[in-house]
Amino acid sequence: MSTHTHKALVLHTRDTPLTLEAVAMPRARPGDAIVRVLAADIVPYMADVLSNKRPYPLSLPMTPGNTAIGRVHEVGPDAVSLNNGQLVFCDITIRGRDDPAVSILYGIHGGGYPAAQKLMDGVWRNATYAEYARFPLENLYPLDEELLLASEGPFGYTLNDLCLMPVCLVPFGGLAEVDVQPGEVVIVAPATGRYGGAAVAVALAMGATVVAAGRNAAALERLRQTHGVGNSRLRTVELTEDADANTRLFRAAAGNPHGADVYLDLSPPAVQGSFLLASGIRALRTFGRCVVMGGNSGRVDFPYLEILFRSIRIQGRFMYDRKHVLRMVRMVESGLLPLGASAGVTHTEEFGLEEINEALAAAGRLSGWGGHVVLKP
Repeated sequence: MSTHTHKALVLHTRDTPLTLEAVAMPRARPGDAIVRVLAADIVPYMADVLSNKRPYPLSLPMTPGNTAIGRVHEVGPDAVSLNNGQLVFCDITIRGRDDPAVSILYGIHGGGYPAAQKLMDGVWRNATYAEYARFPLENLYPLDEELLLASEGPFGYTLNDLCLMPVCLVPFGGLAEVDVQPGEVVIVAPATGRYGGAAVAVALAMGATVVAAGRNAAALERLRQTHGVGNSRLRTVELTEDADANTRLFRAAAGNPHGADVYLDLSPPAVQGSFLLASGIRALRTFGRCVVMGGNSGRVDFPYLEILFRSIRIQGRFMYDRKHVLRMVRMVESGLLPLGASAGVTHTEEFGLEEINEALAAAGRLSGWGGHVVLKP
């Protein structure tokens, strides 16, 4: 590969596979930097996005991608703190600089409305399933490489471990949005999937007592084993098909007759109806907070009068903000938030660009908390 080109996976149509191609090498301009992609996370549903089974808006042709760990290759002339060679966390939540309310997920979701689609149609079309990628300067977060990766250091993490940070960031965005405080009780449901398991680890790191709920008894037991059998700040609830019974189980696990402080709803797209959401809301105390971050695409019914009379706050949260990324990096570098095996992720598979089909299949298979797939260009 010459210095004028690099390898990238390109999606030309939604009904054909990704192709590995030599494409023009990007060059840094004011406001951005070029990153050598070292490892990119692969979300479990990425194959469905590329095939249009999940009809996320994309501008074609394009190089897809997910959040990555990279090394700064070249910075634009207005960079004041980033330097070539730095290890960085590369955030794919790209916002309009003249209107931060407009956003896309670089390489996976074009927003679906004209202002957002303009971002993906132009500069921010080709993402991280490539050797090099362009990022806005504000989307790159320096990492303490010696502290995090040195084998003789306090953590001894790998690049694969660091690729778990975006998984943790998603629920952290919601929990931080409702200002979870040490000592509060947080219900996470379902807690046995990829983001649910991460939410349990994050809420514990924030000092909360966590009620982890799910239908998979074996997965709940793995959470107990990961965070310590007998850990007084982790309680588990095996969900039933009875909404009222789930509310009673939530309240009992919360250990407070007035209810829990926060309910984090992570219902996946397959969930039909809203009985779990209603169960969680009814388990909250007066002035409790409910964060909606799942993928339920249908309509939901809220217990209207209970929300009204108990002053319950319902908060939607899409992804996270820059301040959340900065806080997450500090939590990881301080040791408050463990990654890798310490957080319960014990099985990781890694693939090269030429193995993308196998990587996508593996990501779909390892969709629960405990497994992880990384692409290494």
